[in-house]
Amino acid sequence: MTQANPFALDTPAPAMAPATAPATPSPATTPPPAAPAAPTATYDNSDPFGDPAPQEPRGPRLRDMYGRLLLIVPRKLEEGLPSRFNKPGEAPKFENRMTADVVVLDGGTIQYGGTPEKPPFTPHNKTAEPPLKNARMFISAVGLVSQSRVALAEIITKGRPGMVLGRLGVGDAKDAGVNPPYLLTPATEADKAIARAYLANVDPFA
Repeated sequence: MTQANPFALDTPAPAMAPATAPATPSPATTPPPAAPAAPTATYDNSDPFGDPAPQEPRGPRLRDMYGRLLLIVPRKLEEGLPSRFNKPGEAPKFENRMTADVVVLDGGTIQYGGTPEKPPFTPHNKTAEPPLKNARMFISAVGLVSQSRVALAEIITKGRPGMVLGRLGVGDAKDAGVNPPYLLTPATEADKAIARAYLANVDPFA
């Protein structure tokens, strides 16, 4: 038995007249509008020179970071550069210079900007709060350069610099009248916790 379609209409649909094809439009007799002309670039070369940007302030020096927890990300090492302390008439000295990002992680307000340790005894005139990143800082301190060599070698093995964490102090002077070298003392577990909290929100290799 054939069951009726419950969704069919009770009455048949009226017959539809056969569809007729739409009339073919006659070809356009007027040309299309011309495209707008491209704007002509103008350049005022009467004064093409910009003013020099203000010099960025120098960040804290190593002596300003003494006793603080530092995260050092070495970027590159230049060897055999003429020493800044060369004097006329003396045999030239050479030094190695490391470029590194140095992040001060603790110690409260950092004061810097002056030279209160030597004449004319200019007081510090800038302050900052940690964590403070000194990007692309030059470091010629022999001890710090030596302590960062392994981390710097990470560029070769992993394609990006490594990191060194430690608290900035000084070692023993080798000669009389020579300033003791800056050195990092190994980080404690508490120091590492501070560094991990910083790295949780910051990419040190950016």
